[in-house]
Amino acid sequence: MHRPIRIALLATTALALGAAVAVAAPNEAKRYGIKGVFREYDATRNVFKIDVTANEATNFGGSTAGDKAPSDVEIGKPMELAVKPEGSVLSRTVIKSTQGTGLDNSGTADGFAKAVKLIPSDRSIILSISKNESGSPAYRLNTAFIPLTDAEIQRRIKEFTDGKDGEDPAKAKAESGATDAAQ
Repeated sequence: MHRPIRIALLATTALALGAAVAVAAPNEAKRYGIKGVFREYDATRNVFKIDVTANEATNFGGSTAGDKAPSDVEIGKPMELAVKPEGSVLSRTVIKSTQGTGLDNSGTADGFAKAVKLIPSDRSIILSISKNESGSPAYRLNTAFIPLTDAEIQRRIKEFTDGKDGEDPAKAKAESGATDAAQ
């Protein structure tokens, strides 16, 4: 007699949970990818100042920067982003370049300030941002990605093709010069 009641209760619970899941709003993205020109780092307030150039940045070197930003991230407008210069790599703001990994692996304010000096201010960089749970400004900078310029890409291709199979390009040139001189 108790068994039919338990089955009915279980079925009712399953139906209620299914209905709740079906009605629930889709989850808001946790990270957004944008592009912007770096303007200034205010170390006293732990804030980056940028000019937004695009409210979406699909990827960087194969990794996702984040979803398209909400409408309050306006193209052509200045924006402030909270930064966390110190702490573990999982919690602090990271500045990356395609020429290597993070530009600061120290996790200190001094190391972060040195990495900030390497950010170009003459072109857009890719920024992975999230809502700032701590207050103002409205968004927090998680990661700044510095993409290569066309000239940097060409230089790297030349270095790679000159130094076939990982050879040192300078050594390869010296050896080919010695071969030419011997002929």
